[in-house]
Amino acid sequence: MATKSRTLILCVDQDNDLGKKTGIATPLIGKENVITAATGLAINDPEEADANAMFGAVKILNQMNAMHPDEEFQIATITGSPSGGIEADRKMIDELSDVLRQYPANGIILVTDGFADDVLGPIINSRIPITSIQHVVVKHSQRIEETYAVFFKYLRMLFDDPYYSRIALGVPGVLLIIFGFLLASNQLQNAGLAVTFVVGIVLLIKGFGIYNRLVEIRPHLPAPELQLIYVGRTLGTVVVIIGAYQGIVGAASYFPSNPQPFYDLSFWAGYLPVLIGHFIIKGIDLIVLGIILAFIGSTVYYYLHQDERLANSLISAIMAFWMRFIILSAADILLKPDLQITVFSPLVLYTVASILTTTIAVALLYRRYKKLPFT
Repeated sequence: MATKSRTLILCVDQDNDLGKKTGIATPLIGKENVITAATGLAINDPEEADANAMFGAVKILNQMNAMHPDEEFQIATITGSPSGGIEADRKMIDELSDVLRQYPANGIILVTDGFADDVLGPIINSRIPITSIQHVVVKHSQRIEETYAVFFKYLRMLFDDPYYSRIALGVPGVLLIIFGFLLASNQLQNAGLAVTFVVGIVLLIKGFGIYNRLVEIRPHLPAPELQLIYVGRTLGTVVVIIGAYQGIVGAASYFPSNPQPFYDLSFWAGYLPVLIGHFIIKGIDLIVLGIILAFIGSTVYYYLHQDERLANSLISAIMAFWMRFIILSAADILLKPDLQITVFSPLVLYTVASILTTTIAVALLYRRYKKLPFT
């Protein structure tokens, strides 16, 4: 007498939502056990897709029993792990082996809650033939689920793949740093210039394949950490030049239309403070920003190498930050020579604040490195 064909209808919960939300241990074998577990999962979370998959597996069992009365069918549910990856795969294989010991099937009908579980096919098929794969997905949400899966796949790529993260994260990061500085210095009107400058550099590098050429000559380049210094100083120099140009253009607009001869000292004594004051007001923000950018590259390099020269870069960046406010206050005095200077004048307050913060920073760095930063 021929042996009946035995088919296992296997429902797979890859991330173990069943265990997390109901505390039910797996594997589950038998129709009643699966229905009880699916009902408990649906009560705890009515929107849970794995509950639909388990009920769908029960429906398939009923259909197969009615259509093939001469064959034998059994239903089971196995789960993986919330952490995913190798741990989830190993747990599912162990539970599948346990199920097959209790019900030695000839084939499997695999039931999942979406196309993302297709990766399970080769793993299970290595243990027992899969005769069919059934996806039980709520009808109106199937396309949405696929869209979410694709979206998060590429979103993860933007964060994890260094090739894409340089653009997706690096460029916005630089822009946010520049915007933060402009906001702190009340110079948001220059935001368009900053965006144009940074995006223009990125498009230039990508458009002309400069990055690919740099990759080709990478073996001949300095260490990646050392390149930070060069990049920071290059960007800083460019920003300083732009700031100086902006200051010159701003100061030139206040130059008299009928200047006196170059050797007329009285003329220059009257107009030179005005020109310097307007040059500072128009260009100091980008000039200081460029100086700080130059120090940032050095600071990161020294930090990665635990170099004591990190103290130099930090102190210099702090001094550059305060110099912006001190020089602006001095520009106000140049433009308004009758302005009375008191103990509470901005120039005095910023000077005192810079001395205090620099002194505190030097003291902290001295405790860290046991020597003065400028020695």
